[in-house]
Amino acid sequence: MVPTTALLSSILFLLYWRLSKNVISLRRKSKIILGVGKQKDLEQAVAAHSNFNQYVPLALIMLACMELNKIHFSLVFLVGCIFIAGRIIHAKSFLKEKMDISQRVLGMKLTFYSMIAMSIFNVVSFLIRI
Repeated sequence: MVPTTALLSSILFLLYWRLSKNVISLRRKSKIILGVGKQKDLEQAVAAHSNFNQYVPLALIMLACMELNKIHFSLVFLVGCIFIAGRIIHAKSFLKEKMDISQRVLGMKLTFYSMIAMSIFNVVSFLIRI
């Protein structure tokens, strides 16, 4: 069982849902079915949504592996929460009328640092077992 990953993936889904609703709403508003046309707000919304989709699957796999590798749940939870914070901060930077570059950078740093930590925990866990 991977209960911590289940909890964190459910929280991430809520952010995914929010990003998806934003894209759908802007597509309806601008009457653009495919692509972004010349709509800057839609372009930002699509970028936030696609960036989320690029990082979340691998992070969830690594979190689940941490749990399966019997890494203490508090570490799995902490690293997962840092990842979620990074994703939220990054998404919020895109959802402003004028993108906040400092928030975008902070969001990506938290995303990368948490994923690096996940990777290290899993590699160390593997090395201890061999």
